[in-house]
Amino acid sequence: MEKSLVVLCLLLFSAYSYVSAHNYSPKTLVSTVSKNTILPIFTFTLNKNQEFFIHIGGPYLVRKCNDGLPRPIVPCDSPVCALTRGVSPHQCPLPTNTVINGVCACQATAFEPFQRLCNSDQFTYGDLSISSLNPISPSVTVNNVYYLCIPKPFLVDFPPGVFGLAGLAPTALATWNQLTRPRLGLEKKFALCLPSDESPLNKGAIYFGGGPYKLRNIDARSMLSYTRLIRNPRKLNNYFLGLKGISVNGKRILLAPNAFDFDRNGDGGVTLSTVFPFTTLRSDIYKVFIEAFAKATSDIPRVISTTPLEFCLKSTTNFQVPRIDLELAAGVIWKVSPANAMKKVSDDVACLAFVNGGDAAAQAVVIGLHQMENTLVEFDVGRSAFGFSCSLGLVNASCGDFQTRP
Repeated sequence: MEKSLVVLCLLLFSAYSYVSAHNYSPKTLVSTVSKNTILPIFTFTLNKNQEFFIHIGGPYLVRKCNDGLPRPIVPCDSPVCALTRGVSPHQCPLPTNTVINGVCACQATAFEPFQRLCNSDQFTYGDLSISSLNPISPSVTVNNVYYLCIPKPFLVDFPPGVFGLAGLAPTALATWNQLTRPRLGLEKKFALCLPSDESPLNKGAIYFGGGPYKLRNIDARSMLSYTRLIRNPRKLNNYFLGLKGISVNGKRILLAPNAFDFDRNGDGGVTLSTVFPFTTLRSDIYKVFIEAFAKATSDIPRVISTTPLEFCLKSTTNFQVPRIDLELAAGVIWKVSPANAMKKVSDDVACLAFVNGGDAAAQAVVIGLHQMENTLVEFDVGRSAFGFSCSLGLVNASCGDFQTRP
């Protein structure tokens, strides 16, 4: 079964597929991922019982601090404080540092992406624990991890139990990066498998380090295909991919040659988000994409749309939708499975899980949560690579099959 699972997934890619080498460090930290039923967010556990929102666009760890206790000071003139300024959320003004007990204390800013609020307070450090697959040491404590401490109300609209925001951006102070040298010897990468919303009890996994990613009895690194991560010097907190085209039923839609390019302000491009529930396309791209999809589904009855999804179809037992391919750099194809392309909103209605971002969208394409669900994705920041598997449902597996306990 294990061999057939890998072979089937690899065959589903018509383009280049990469099999990871087996000389990675075995040191890997892992946590179970849960999908929240109130907000479209995913969380994982730190410090044994604290849930943190997975934010791949967040520059650092943000924690609620409501106990009023004094915190260690990060000096204003320190290199760490300078790093916070370089990756401060672009939506927010730079904070003003403050003086605590006669010492200039570094202040940093967090951006709450749902209410779009900025909040600044003390940048500090402390201990952090996370689980391990090592049965001898099932929990690892990491000392002096930097984080933004928010004692005043923050993430006020977040569900109870969400303690903070785990920033996983490609930055020096990101949560994953603080688990690499000199604190720990983990590789500069992390991997996610976000559970689908078929059941609120479904679980996923997040791995810090180079694996193995144990899916049943195989290492799921062998299921990954890779494309290049692109750096945008004006948007340092985001991961970008080189998208060359979008195809519907194997036919590339007709777009302007520079449709996916950055402009002189760093806008445009193709990024990934754990905030956007569905993939969002700038209007000029969305209109052409919808036209092609409508033509390919002309024999399926249309039904009334469901906000924010505009294109909905009558779903039947033998319901089949056109194949959607994202054509990435170097000929790599991300095949969007039917489960990731459509969102079932009732027993007999399914909507295309792509939305119109408007004419002034900051990015050309934002790949959202629904398209990443039940798929293993790896952010290999060390070698500027993004890895992705096929939809695990195509091989009769799910994110819940990953090993997250010793």
